[in-house]
Amino acid sequence: MQLIIFDFDGTLVDSRALILECHRRVFTEFGLPVPPQQDSLALIGRSLELVLAELAGADAPVWDMVSAYGRVLPQLRADPCFAEAPFAGIAELLHDLSRRSDTRLGIATGHVSNAVLPALEALGWRDWFSNIQAADMAPSKPHPGMLPQALAAMDAAAGEAVFIGDTSFDMQMARAAGVTGIGVSWGYHTAEQLKDAGASRVVGTVDELRVLLES
Repeated sequence: MQLIIFDFDGTLVDSRALILECHRRVFTEFGLPVPPQQDSLALIGRSLELVLAELAGADAPVWDMVSAYGRVLPQLRADPCFAEAPFAGIAELLHDLSRRSDTRLGIATGHVSNAVLPALEALGWRDWFSNIQAADMAPSKPHPGMLPQALAAMDAAAGEAVFIGDTSFDMQMARAAGVTGIGVSWGYHTAEQLKDAGASRVVGTVDELRVLLES
């Protein structure tokens, strides 16, 4: 039995528009300068409170901003202009993998549970994943905590699992947990960053990822 655990933002879905607009609205609401786009995108994958603290500064009302983010996010998701969009070929790959008797799927994301579960439901993907680990269940990436929890919940050993993500935080988490990390270069960090963080392989297309997972 193989366990394949995926990151969400930047790996399965393109969430750039949603995240950047959430940041714009929340920072504006609190009278703070809106951070440069590259700064916001570079931190995707870490827990929200850590991202906001780094972008806004230690003196910012971070937990109030987190609360505002939680209010703004579902509003924007309801707008097709901002809702997460699956990368081309991802839905088909997940569907095919979910039908394999020798494979189980999981997610380990920087989202909190009440943010990622509605997204999966909206995409029609919820039933494809046997386990979902979120930022309210373990320390922020790159801490390895989410992966051992996923392995325990699915009765799998680290050597039976792979973790697929698009950031250095993902690869550092996988390496610390003793899980093979596969990087995808269509997300928020470069192939070089992924390799430097410990990725065993980096793929550039969903077709390459399919071949790797199905081999």
